[in-house]
Amino acid sequence: MYNVSAGWTSEPDAAERIQKIFLDHGHNCTLRTFPAGVDLAALTGELIRDGAERVVAAGGDGTLRAVAQALAETGIPMGVLPVGTLNHFARDLEIPLDLEEAAAIAASGVETTVDAAQVNGQLFLNNCVLGLYPWYRLERDMKEARGAGKWRSIFSSWFRILWRYPHLDLRFRADGLEVARRTPYVMIANNEHAMEGWKPWQRDRLTEGELWIYVLRDRNRFALLRVLLRIIAGLRLKQEEFDVFRAPEVTVEPRRLHLNISLDGEMARLPAPLRFESKPRSLRVLVPRGSKRVAENVCEIGGGAPSGS
Repeated sequence: MYNVSAGWTSEPDAAERIQKIFLDHGHNCTLRTFPAGVDLAALTGELIRDGAERVVAAGGDGTLRAVAQALAETGIPMGVLPVGTLNHFARDLEIPLDLEEAAAIAASGVETTVDAAQVNGQLFLNNCVLGLYPWYRLERDMKEARGAGKWRSIFSSWFRILWRYPHLDLRFRADGLEVARRTPYVMIANNEHAMEGWKPWQRDRLTEGELWIYVLRDRNRFALLRVLLRIIAGLRLKQEEFDVFRAPEVTVEPRRLHLNISLDGEMARLPAPLRFESKPRSLRVLVPRGSKRVAENVCEIGGGAPSGS
């Protein structure tokens, strides 16, 4: 199943090439297209009830998240064709961005399990962001709805957010820990994310079974601008810019009844409080043979990493 707004659908024979790859590996392949706004979790649920052996999703991280919502804890593996903008999840799975190479892995790759996470029943694969990015997206979407061009909307929205420098007053509860923070930005991540520039939020492990909470310290708009510039320049973010803690579950309590959030880049509005939990090894995925994701599972099932690793 693929998103008709994804770039590869403009190739006239893309669908036929994908079907041939699956047939060459001994699998029948039925392609389902979907427009923007469709309930992908419900559509995936229909495929499961129809007896699908695997579901291959072509799209960005938001598309994969919606498909995984239905596949988690079913034992049915998900194949990934990364045709989105950032493709964080595919990169972490070591899936190539070339369409035909990714299709070959979806057809004949190795099954392994990875963690997912959820907030108030909504699953996510990479991270959930509060504050800065959702505010920016709402501002940008409003400008574009009024007819402003894409780049004008992007720059003017970031300028407005930095000028306003809004904050969230939040209380975090996890593992007996209770802390209150005033911050412009929070990321609750499914496993530890690297804090580096052009590889933002890359993960070395996908089976820790923990959430990592990154809270940007409240300083001033110039400090915030410095963080953004370090990301753009590809520089490592300084640890002292963030409060970081981890737990399998965390509750976030804002001073409002609802909160706009970003789930793997897709906007959502959820009622407070926000209850996050890790869902260890709840999702089966298809990865390249020899992938470190397979070795990661074998190592942990076998009793942990060798001494000194």
